[in-house]
Amino acid sequence: MEDSNLISPAGVPSEQRSLGMWMHLTPLLATVASFVVPIPFLSLIATYVIYSTQKDKGDFVAENGRESVNFQITLAIVFVALIIILIVMFGGSILSTIFGSQSDNDTATGAGIMGMIGSSLLMITAFAIIGIGALVFMVVGTFRANNGNVYRYPVSLRLVK
Repeated sequence: MEDSNLISPAGVPSEQRSLGMWMHLTPLLATVASFVVPIPFLSLIATYVIYSTQKDKGDFVAENGRESVNFQITLAIVFVALIIILIVMFGGSILSTIFGSQSDNDTATGAGIMGMIGSSLLMITAFAIIGIGALVFMVVGTFRANNGNVYRYPVSLRLVK
C-alpha cells in the first residue's frame, strides 16, 4: 500500500535532505521559542524566512518548504478563527452575566458563568487537539524529509505554489 503523503525523489543529496528537514523542524523550534518570547505567528514567520532564503537550494528543499509554509498558514488561519469564536462565545457569556446581575436574574447570571466555563473548556480542548495534531504532523514531516521524501501535510491549504 502506497502512502499518498510521500513523493520519493531519486538520489536526494544529503545537504538538501538536511535543509528539507529544517523546513519542518523550524516551526517546532519557533513554537518552543514563542513560550519564552511571545511573538504572534512566530512559527509562520520563521518558516517563511527559512523557506524564502533556502528555496533556491533545490526542488526538494523548495517543495518541503512550500508544504511547511502552507501548513503554518493553515494553522494560523485556524487559530485566528478559534480565537474569534472564543471572543464571541465568551463575550456573550459575559454580557449575560452582566445583564443578569443588573436585573437580579440569577438564571441569566448562572447561565453566563456556565457559558464562560463551557466556552473556555471547549476552546482549550480544541487548541490542545489541533496543537497535538500539528506537532505530530511536523515531527513526521521532519523525519520524512530527512529520509529524502517530500512530506505533504494531510490537512493543509495549498496557498503557496
